[in-house]
Amino acid sequence: MSSMQIGTQMVKLRGGSKGLVRFFYLDEHKSCIRWRPSRKNEKAKISVDSVREVCEGKQSEIFQRYADGSFDPNCCFSLYYGEHMESLDLVSSTGEEARTWITGLKYLMAGISDEDSLAKRQRTRDQYPSVKIVLLHP
Repeated sequence: MSSMQIGTQMVKLRGGSKGLVRFFYLDEHKSCIRWRPSRKNEKAKISVDSVREVCEGKQSEIFQRYADGSFDPNCCFSLYYGEHMESLDLVSSTGEEARTWITGLKYLMAGISDEDSLAKRQRTRDQYPSVKIVLLHP
């Protein structure tokens, strides 16, 4: 989470034009993803609460418009947010950076906002391994 708050430069893809290099970061309250520069200024943000899904790779419609080989799939991910499931399609410099954002956003969506909560949840999961239930149909 801390590296998300420090921020990173990523390419923000749009419909028909080439991508825009922007600086993305998680705000101090861990409640919004913000980017700059933007003509929207303070409105250049997506609330973590509005994020419905985070997808790895080049799965979105926007990514499909770019030729194969344009981007390393390990560096690509999309956020689907809002009522109309808009997408924010991003390309990071490294696969590791993309994983940090994907994992961090998934934790935030699950209500885990810090490393302590994450560690606590991990310990609980280790203490109580999941039980597999198999339903048999006659």
